[in-house]
Amino acid sequence: MAVQLLKKLFTVEEYHLMGKAGILSKDDRIELIEGELVQMAAIGTRHASSVRRLARLCSQIPENLAIFDVQNPVQLSERTEPQPDVILLTPRADYYSTAHPTPSEVLLLIEVADSSIDYDKDVKIPIYARSGIQEVWIVNLPENCLEVYRQPTANGYSLTLRFWRGEEVSPLTFPELQVSVDFVLG
Repeated sequence: MAVQLLKKLFTVEEYHLMGKAGILSKDDRIELIEGELVQMAAIGTRHASSVRRLARLCSQIPENLAIFDVQNPVQLSERTEPQPDVILLTPRADYYSTAHPTPSEVLLLIEVADSSIDYDKDVKIPIYARSGIQEVWIVNLPENCLEVYRQPTANGYSLTLRFWRGEEVSPLTFPELQVSVDFVLG
């Protein structure tokens, strides 16, 4: 008879308590995904460059229209708090000092993926869709393209677009912002 091992799934509150207690440090690069502690991939130079490029683009949006954030948490549920690479948030006077952003406050979420591409597409994208995040981009470094996910449903995004070098795309909430795929990919 095989014995089934049970996992201990953590809540966001327990995850934060582990940080306060020193069990997890800021250098650990850990995300809480569906109750499990997941080690994030190391940030390579191309990944870092794409994040910097996106930061440059997003910083052009006036802060009264969106708060721009890099590699900080967003609380999707009681058991899920990822740290996306880039995020545009609904402006709040307190700059989210009292609580991490939630899905309804996310205007655009961007993941830059190199070695994590399969995990981002197979695990994170469905979670983002179930959470109701209206638009998610993946900078797909292995395939040199930008994937855009829109129209979230409980079963994933019903609209997926791919943009290649030489093309431009605009976020739904900021159609005047033309994003060059060439610039983002470097």
